[in-house]
Amino acid sequence: MKVKAELWDKMQYMFRNFYDRMVHGYMVYDGIVDVDILKTVLIGFTELEQILHSKFVEHPIEPYWEVCPYSIDDILTVKESTDIEKDTNDFLTGTIPLDSNVQYKVAIFFHEGKTHFCMIVNHMCFDGGDFKYFLSMLATNYNNLKMGINKIELKTGSRAYCEVYTGLTKAEQKAAKKLYKNISTVKDKHGFPLTPSNPADKNMICKRKISKELFETARLIAKKFDATANDLLLAVYIHALYDIGNFDKNDTITIPCMVDLRRHISHKGLTTGLTNHTGFMQCSVNAQGETINDTLINVLRSVNKSKRDKYIGLYSLPLLKLAYTILPYKLSEFAIMIGYINPLIGMSNIGILNPDLLSLTDAPLVDGFMTGAVKYKPYMQLAITTLNGDATLTIAIRGNKEDKIIVEKFFDLIEENFKAFIEQNK
Repeated sequence: MKVKAELWDKMQYMFRNFYDRMVHGYMVYDGIVDVDILKTVLIGFTELEQILHSKFVEHPIEPYWEVCPYSIDDILTVKESTDIEKDTNDFLTGTIPLDSNVQYKVAIFFHEGKTHFCMIVNHMCFDGGDFKYFLSMLATNYNNLKMGINKIELKTGSRAYCEVYTGLTKAEQKAAKKLYKNISTVKDKHGFPLTPSNPADKNMICKRKISKELFETARLIAKKFDATANDLLLAVYIHALYDIGNFDKNDTITIPCMVDLRRHISHKGLTTGLTNHTGFMQCSVNAQGETINDTLINVLRSVNKSKRDKYIGLYSLPLLKLAYTILPYKLSEFAIMIGYINPLIGMSNIGILNPDLLSLTDAPLVDGFMTGAVKYKPYMQLAITTLNGDATLTIAIRGNKEDKIIVEKFFDLIEENFKAFIEQNK
């Protein structure tokens, strides 16, 4: 059986040139989960969404998903761990081949009375927004089964990109479908100072937790500037980029920021299928501020214009649709790549991981993070999730020990910027 490959599936496949196509999630539960119930939920989800047990076929005219047989053992690994850091890291930095019969994998590691839940999924299947939904529904269905409610629920609507227009008025839809302007080209040559690419490089997820005390204090101060947590994160990130890259303080730096397009979809995307609905906006600052306050103001000057745009994130979609419609697939990919420049640096604020939505009845959620694909040099992206007030910063790259040291220094600079922002506004 064949399932149509949608526009975002093709786009994410094109991005194979820049990253490993995986999205990664890690949750720590205080308690031992019921593996049999978890298996029931995972099988139910996989049956409801066919592409989760399909392989991708790159047909030159029109690619598609081919539905495949599978077993729960293809998806789930369960293990008692004596080295939890190594086990979780090894799993999370793995990849799933395109011709695999399943497009997501889960590992459960039991360690010192806690359950460590790890999951990787092909980015072609869905993005961070639907990953959070997937995990919340996993918890919902698990808890229902615990209470004797024997029904598995998961949204199974359309995966088409055009769902993104369904929350707009007819007039707005008409206008949005004319937004051919190509904003995907980011010509900023400022890159993150990673070492040269080497065949010995390995996938790694570098992370740093910013404590609730530090993050919340800074966030509340930022509100006095009419700045969001995302604005603040951009400011401390950009300020640190000037320093780690030794850029001229008067250089202009442009950061593409991911935008969840479900804001434009009816019911916020809760009736569509699992898929990608992520666009981006650009944040450009024309100089590093003398202080973090100054950099934050520079950020606000840039992003406030985008925030006022009712079509934020929707630009270029009609152009992509046109390319995929008028040309055979392989030619369309070639044409799109001509006009596309992958940004060297970026930021994705995946948002809040809500324990109320993610906890299990017999094992509350106590820690965790999500991050995007492992980038190939010279590309880099900072991803952020928050849980119980703590913010976890992650940079997933294919690199080496020296790169890890550089990233850790970058995290130090960001943390120092949070502290400086608080100090400057006492």
